[in-house]
Amino acid sequence: MKKFWISLSLLAIAAVSLSQLSKYKDWAKSPEAYFLTPAEKTEWAALHSDEEAEKFIASYWAKRGGQRFKDEVTRRINAADEQFKSSHVRGALTARGRVLIVLGGPSRVTTERAQVSGESAPGSAPGGAFEQEPFVQTWTYDKTKFDPSWGIGELHVRILVEPQRGSDQVQGAAPVEKAIATVAEKSITHPGASAAGATAGNAAPPAPGAAGASAAPASGNPPAAAVVVLPAAIRSALETAAKENATAAGTFWGGPFHDAAGEPFYSFELSIPADRVPGGGVKFGGLVTGESGQEVASYWEDARLSELKSGKRTDKVFERSVALPPGTYRAAFGLFTPDEATALASASAAFRLEGKSTDFAVSPLILSNTVTPLSKRPGPKDPFVFGSEKPVHVSPKDTHLFGKDESLWYFFTVTNPQLAAPAAATPSASSAPTSTTPGAAAAPSAGDAKPRVMTRIGVLRNGQPAFAPFTGPAELQLLSPGYYAAGSEIPLASFQPGYYTFTLNVRDLNAPHDSAAFKGIDLKEDFVVLNADGTVPEKPAPVAPTPKPKPPAKKG
Repeated sequence: MKKFWISLSLLAIAAVSLSQLSKYKDWAKSPEAYFLTPAEKTEWAALHSDEEAEKFIASYWAKRGGQRFKDEVTRRINAADEQFKSSHVRGALTARGRVLIVLGGPSRVTTERAQVSGESAPGSAPGGAFEQEPFVQTWTYDKTKFDPSWGIGELHVRILVEPQRGSDQVQGAAPVEKAIATVAEKSITHPGASAAGATAGNAAPPAPGAAGASAAPASGNPPAAAVVVLPAAIRSALETAAKENATAAGTFWGGPFHDAAGEPFYSFELSIPADRVPGGGVKFGGLVTGESGQEVASYWEDARLSELKSGKRTDKVFERSVALPPGTYRAAFGLFTPDEATALASASAAFRLEGKSTDFAVSPLILSNTVTPLSKRPGPKDPFVFGSEKPVHVSPKDTHLFGKDESLWYFFTVTNPQLAAPAAATPSASSAPTSTTPGAAAAPSAGDAKPRVMTRIGVLRNGQPAFAPFTGPAELQLLSPGYYAAGSEIPLASFQPGYYTFTLNVRDLNAPHDSAAFKGIDLKEDFVVLNADGTVPEKPAPVAPTPKPKPPAKKG
């Protein structure tokens, strides 16, 4: 009984203290205060005046990095107000709004109808709307979304939404509340900061709910759900890029891939010269529309850049995957300065994502000079990462530039080749590139059924054969059942500076002879071998087509 009366006394004291606040009386209940720690809540409850509250709030922001952190929280609040608003409650005050503001955008979102009369029907609306029927959204945060040292791991947030009531509620909230508490605690990056330190000049902290730079996976950011509101200037720039259907040369590469389970996604890379990267960081913006022109996804987030060398040139690259349902899409992507004033790079792309299939298929051809083994298990849709037990990251050369002292790696994956009993190996020429694809699971043993995939490799210079084509079996490495990878290294020391095209034909020799798989799938990618001093060689003059001979004049 004594403890009970003590608790009531403490509550009474807190009520008396807060009753003296007027301007900031309800601040602790606002979305801005979602990052309050238990200690800060206790401190807030002991305040006696608006002047003290004002100093507390300024210190609250300063301890989290100052104006930049506040701006990011404000952006998320605006996004929540826009995405989850109803006639009953402000969007930022909903359960989904709180999760978005603290944890950030999820890696992916799935939606299904809530249980009705004992039945459940799956849904596919990306925005989670089934007219006025209750539905359940599951927000999944990949384990790479947060700093591994925080101990959050992969997080699944199930949210029951009831549109008619204008309400939503997190189901099984304990792990979600624990994650929110952890992120709130870790948001304090400057614990000794005071109100005086809350200036825009402070170093930018990690975005709230995001892993720190040191914890970023080598493969880049995981996919995020389309739950953001694009700034007006960024939306205008992306819409213009999509309309003009133009990409600056050497700044973009992208292609459709699928994960081990067969789910499709689109991976891309944007790059800018290292000397163009501003000191305040870089932001990524993206806008994706469907076949009928409707917007299906938008992105506005901090861009984590990695380094890629081409001869003596150094570029900063941003890689990302976009996970969408099967379909045809058009997208515009860009890298921008944080103040939204300058577009550092932009690109548009049209692509199609195919659903799960049993047909023979070959991924886009990747040309690279950097293949990096990874020490951590990747996410299923990490961009340009292949394998799970011994994964590797293959950095596409979107600049298409290679130094003579480098090697060119060509890399591709094969899906659903037909299997047959082991057969004698096809002899290969001594000039064949040595296949050393790292990072894959062990290939099937000699007694297992296995695919027979043949490749024909060619190199053109200025449109003419530079070397004799090579035909030989692909040395496939198993990634998962029915999914294989192949890659080889070609030293460029013997290549003269110039403009080249790498061609590849991939055939399934176990397929029926009248099938497209047996005839082969053709792939090609252009590349440039730089001069010895690292400069780009001059483009050759276009060769005029040889005129066709005139037919002889008819007699008589």
